[in-house]
Amino acid sequence: MKAAVMRGTQQIAVEDVPTPEPGPDQVLVKIRYSAICGSDVHRFQYGMINPGSVMGHEFIGEVVQAGVSVTMLKPGDRVVGGGGEPPAGAPARVSVGNRYSARTVGLKSTTVGGFAEYIVMDEWRPLQIPVGVSDELAVLAEPASIAVHAVRRSKFRIGDAVVVMGAGPIGLLVMQVLNAGGAEAVYVSEPAPARAAAAKALGATLVMDPRDTDVVAKVVELSGGLGVPVAFDAAAARPTLQQGLEMVRRGGQVLVVSMAWEDVDLLTVEWIGREVEMKAAYGSEPVDWRTALNLMERGQLSSKSMVTADSFIGFDEMQSSMERLMKPEEHVQVVLVP
Repeated sequence: MKAAVMRGTQQIAVEDVPTPEPGPDQVLVKIRYSAICGSDVHRFQYGMINPGSVMGHEFIGEVVQAGVSVTMLKPGDRVVGGGGEPPAGAPARVSVGNRYSARTVGLKSTTVGGFAEYIVMDEWRPLQIPVGVSDELAVLAEPASIAVHAVRRSKFRIGDAVVVMGAGPIGLLVMQVLNAGGAEAVYVSEPAPARAAAAKALGATLVMDPRDTDVVAKVVELSGGLGVPVAFDAAAARPTLQQGLEMVRRGGQVLVVSMAWEDVDLLTVEWIGREVEMKAAYGSEPVDWRTALNLMERGQLSSKSMVTADSFIGFDEMQSSMERLMKPEEHVQVVLVP
């Protein structure tokens, strides 16, 4: 089979590799779509992945072969690449360990992910895609589960007006989850025109360009001078964490769902007196995947303006697409079609 294999910092090569064989309790999945995540781009950009690894964790596909002991799935089932309940004794999340670092995960071994034509999975791991949920929407299930997890970990309450900083895939999905959860208003800060347009199309109350708008002052004004109860940092840009901490009200919260790989600015004197809170969300749990798929099935999550005809690439475009995504301006989501 073909796979996009990491060969060094900012070097990815399309190679022929052996097609994996499923074990007794495993299934072989033919990958239909595999979306490129921001964390994939960071590992490509900074070389934080072992040479020989195949990245990709936002994928969907079809079961084409099942091991002799498999009972939960059968050939022909459409599945997403995660979300299942692990067996007793297995960790539910990859972020185990008291000193876990999202920067270094993946360096201990050579990994095989979804930037390939096929992948083998333990039968418990994938979830079936509900009837009526398109492949183009289902490929967003993994980032949607992250968005659900972030909102669940936050102080958000029905009727709150909130801010989302960053309208990449995670920010756009957080915004949709907040709207589905009964937000009074969702204000979005995003400088990239394509991503700002996607936020408008998907239901943002107001989209601000931080290059020409003082977003902190605007949010404080919109909230009657108090600030919002919760701001989500889905941008990982240098100023956004500071902006979020300044724009929340006394006792408010900034929920960080992005990963900055470079230093960010913080000036504590601007917000410490309001005793605001910063909280992190990382990854997701099985309940978040199930919730995301339920929201998709109900029509409360959309791929509109996220996965479009221009989103899809082939193996021959992987290197150039990863380079382009290091500074995204034109695309919201890029999806490999193996």
